[in-house]
Amino acid sequence: MNKLNVNWDKLRLFYEIAKAGSFNAAAEALNISQPALSRSISILEDQIQYRLFERLPRGLSLTRQGEILLEATQKMFAEIENAIIYLEEEEKEPMGSIRIAATTGFASTHLPLVLPEFLKDHPKIQVSIFGNDIVPNLHSNEADVVISPFIESDDSLLQTHLMTFHLKLYASKAYLETHGVPQSPSDLDHHQLLAYGDQKTLHPFSQANWHLTVGLAKGAIRKPYITINSAIGLFNFALSGMGIISLGQEHPSVKESCLQEVLPNIQSPIIEAYYIYSSRNKKIKRIELLKKYLQNKFDSRSLK
Repeated sequence: MNKLNVNWDKLRLFYEIAKAGSFNAAAEALNISQPALSRSISILEDQIQYRLFERLPRGLSLTRQGEILLEATQKMFAEIENAIIYLEEEEKEPMGSIRIAATTGFASTHLPLVLPEFLKDHPKIQVSIFGNDIVPNLHSNEADVVISPFIESDDSLLQTHLMTFHLKLYASKAYLETHGVPQSPSDLDHHQLLAYGDQKTLHPFSQANWHLTVGLAKGAIRKPYITINSAIGLFNFALSGMGIISLGQEHPSVKESCLQEVLPNIQSPIIEAYYIYSSRNKKIKRIELLKKYLQNKFDSRSLK
């Protein structure tokens, strides 16, 4: 029997079983008997001549061959789903959901300011925003769009520049009056530094904590006074006079706040934010519409 002549229904059943983690759970979800599912997988395994699952007392475990086939079927069904969506959108007003993954800071401070107008203009589009400092896998369909720094070594991703963040140091007037104004990077050794995120976990905007290392020997780091994985929380701590923070000067509230820039003359890093999505989604109108809209919005804001 030709290994390439695989029944699509059996591949779909394999995919659903692998996601469910057991024959029983998949049978219930698909409204198919457990013995029928088991027979289908046995036929598929005989046809391709590889064992796909290890049968365990409490469920299933994919073999190495099963993992390879699952990755391929995930991509295959995602392509089919996207093709159907594209066909539907050809004749209709853009509609459907867009799942956006961004860091908690970008998700909470920038997107709420720009998305309302887009959603008002396109009422049939729904947006789900996931604030997470770990970039999801676009190939596994964990998100439709990621907003993060450029992802290297992946030519299958389409990455469009959105915005440049110029990182600066800020503190409240009350804090500086109490603790003094740093005159050089070495003075930061004696100040309360507020840092973003978990120091043991790398996140896309890890450069935001540059004030913990500036002016130090390679590998050295200052211990932060407070860490928090919330840009709003970090900003509010600084407003409360708790210490010095690193913040993009493009932050929507920094100009209106009472925070004062610290060490304005030292060279500081920049962070580039990109609109990133899989090339398989390049024909989905709502994703392209949102990309062009955000490009225009952030370009116009950067010129202000």
